[in-house]
Amino acid sequence: MERKETIEFKPIAKKPGDAIRSEDWNMIQNMILSDMHSLKREIEGLREYVNNLTETIVLTNLESSVGTFYALDEIVHGESDSYNLKNIGLITKQYVPSVWGVGDICHFGIADRFDILYYWSGSYNGNSNMLDVSLEYVEGERDEMVGNNLYVNDKSQLSSPSSNNPYQEYIYNKYGTWYRYKIKNPFPDKEVRYIKFTNINPDANPRIGNVIRIEKKIKQIVY
Repeated sequence: MERKETIEFKPIAKKPGDAIRSEDWNMIQNMILSDMHSLKREIEGLREYVNNLTETIVLTNLESSVGTFYALDEIVHGESDSYNLKNIGLITKQYVPSVWGVGDICHFGIADRFDILYYWSGSYNGNSNMLDVSLEYVEGERDEMVGNNLYVNDKSQLSSPSSNNPYQEYIYNKYGTWYRYKIKNPFPDKEVRYIKFTNINPDANPRIGNVIRIEKKIKQIVY
């Protein structure tokens, strides 16, 4: 049986000029004060909820004018095996430096503002520091370095997260592993034109998957 809530309050009607007992007056004041506190808590909770609202955007099939891309079932130059699959999750291509060793891996167009960005990576001869990540803003004369000499895990076998650039997630199969890392935008209100990945370790060959996910806080509308 459905329970119906009832209101026990019975208003007391007063005529103009009627006196009111101090007990009744104090009770009314306490009830109003209690309601104000409850309303304040609800407003603060709603404000916190609104302030934490985020929008997530996934950019797929990204292309770069620098670096060299390979399909996942292609063997990268200088390596001995491939991922042996056409796609892994949403990843369909991998970008590596055009020449083995130090150099640009890829530049991906973002054309948006964001607070946090997630990218997929992994490296031949990995489990070491090797990756620089920078942002080019629409407004600004220089790139902003957001990751310097970052650790990238080895692609050939699943390895543990490092304190320097720990991965957030991984996709594993017997032919290779992809790791998802994140970077924070120090200027989340500025629109980013490109994110740039560079290998600075001549003994490693990191790759970047052609999928990026960005998260940004939803701006409040102020009237």
